[in-house]
Order: sequence, then structure tokens, then C-alpha cells
Amino acid sequence: TWAETYAVAEVKFFRRMARQARHGTLYLNCLQLCASILVSAGFSSYTWKTVVMHLLNTMPPSSWSKWDFLLRLQDIMWYLHGCLEEKRLDHFFFGNKNMPEDITLPAAFQAAEPVNLFQCLVQDPAAHAKALREFEELQDRFTRLLVFG
Repeated sequence: TWAETYAVAEVKFFRRMARQARHGTLYLNCLQLCASILVSAGFSSYTWKTVVMHLLNTMPPSSWSKWDFLLRLQDIMWYLHGCLEEKRLDHFFFGNKNMPEDITLPAAFQAAEPVNLFQCLVQDPAAHAKALREFEELQDRFTRLLVFG
């Protein structure tokens, strides 16, 4: 089954984060809000999930409180923007040296080189320019949503 999916590891990871977070599953709220504005934005829900998983893995669980919701949304947008600028978003499970110890992965996953989910942006300058434009549109939509509801 590992050759086909890593959904089990994702579930374990999100459960682990929910246990550690003081106020439950704020990151899920962030994901849901991001997903709600994804329509026609050009970014997949998998991209958002990967960004959030990277942030969850690098930020202390205490920083995901409900009081920090807007800050975490801003962090998500900044992280995505940085990935777009660098044309690099590493797959969360392949070659991730910072994987929590209780998330067991096949040895091939652990030993693999990180997989760049934005490799297409490296190879296609037009796709990169389009992704940056879509990000700007998304950021505008995001700001309007936060300001005007």
C-alpha cells in the first residue's frame, strides 16, 4: 500500500499535531479557509496541505492558537510565496529529515532526495509567471475575504 498512498502517515501526522496544539485543530481551520478560496486560483488543495504540514512541522504547536489565526494564515501565504519565488516546494514525506519520530515511513521515503512539487515551474518560465500572477490574485481575494467577509 505504501507504493500507492501515504494517507496513513498524513492522518497520523495531523492527529499528532491536534494532540499537541493547545486549542485543537486551528490548522484545519486554516486549511479549510484556504481551500474555500482555491476555486479557480490555480493551486491544488494538495499544495495547501503540503505548505501547512511544513509549517506545522517547523513551528511550535503553541503558535497555532485561535488568537494567532490571522498570523498563521499570513505565514501560510508567505511560505507559499517564498516557494513560488524559489520554484521549490518539497514533498512533505520524501526525504524530509525533520519527520516526527512517531511517523514511520518506509526506508525508501526516508532515504529519498526531496521531491520538488514545483519542478514544472523550474522547467517552464511561462508557468512560473502564471503561478506568480495567480498568487497575486489569490492574495487579493484573500485580503478582500478577511477585510469584507
